[in-house]
Amino acid sequence: GCGDGIGSVFLGKFAKQVTGVDYDEELIENNRKEYKDIPNIDFKKLNLLNVSSHKATYDAVVSMDVIEHFNEEEGRKLAANYAKLTNEGGFALIGTPNIASRQYASENRLKNHLHEFNPDELQSLLSNYFKRVFLFSMTDEVVSTSFSKMAWYLMALCVK
Repeated sequence: GCGDGIGSVFLGKFAKQVTGVDYDEELIENNRKEYKDIPNIDFKKLNLLNVSSHKATYDAVVSMDVIEHFNEEEGRKLAANYAKLTNEGGFALIGTPNIASRQYASENRLKNHLHEFNPDELQSLLSNYFKRVFLFSMTDEVVSTSFSKMAWYLMALCVK
């Protein structure tokens, strides 16, 4: 779910190679054109619900604001596929809004987020596919290990 690719560009400043993936072919083509002069960034079309034909795996998988756009069953499949895409010893960083903040959500969020997680649910789901899951919370752009049940946003660092 790289969307317009800006997160891939950001990560490219710190990583040797970045591959942004999205299911939207038009977005991928636009990103390829827009960022063609950045040598360590590549964009590929990928259906995150079916990664069986995708042969590459990665040291790090970053997925911010993606999993909540899928229903609960698809979210389980997504979590399993994040693990399949992650090299042994690698990690995944998965971020999603906390369902506790939903009461303050915009109409767009309410319409487009099919399943949001509470901290325990996210931790439990990801623990099925990764050896270790470290859950962080974020409120007002501060990441911490504080009381996640009241945080606006959840971030999980998952080690395979």
